[in-house]
Amino acid sequence: MIKKDGALQDAEAIFRVHIDNKTPTGGIKSSPGPITAARCVFDVKIVGVGGHAASPHENVDPVLATSFAILAQEQLVSRETDPLHSHGHHTTTA
Repeated sequence: MIKKDGALQDAEAIFRVHIDNKTPTGGIKSSPGPITAARCVFDVKIVGVGGHAASPHENVDPVLATSFAILAQEQLVSRETDPLHSHGHHTTTA
């Protein structure tokens, strides 16, 4: 958005600050080019339906559904992106 508006036309350098868990507190590191990933936040709610062992086909197992969702997301990097360009994916639960 800033680049499209022309705000960076005359910029000779761009600096940013980012917390890195591998840099000691108070330490400073520098590196040319892109070194951190973009961030996308999304929420997913997977709801299960309990049931009886005599009719497992009527149950919805949220643990199994969640594991399939996580595996599908992990495959995005290996199956859908160019291996010559760096990509990453990380999913956390709350």
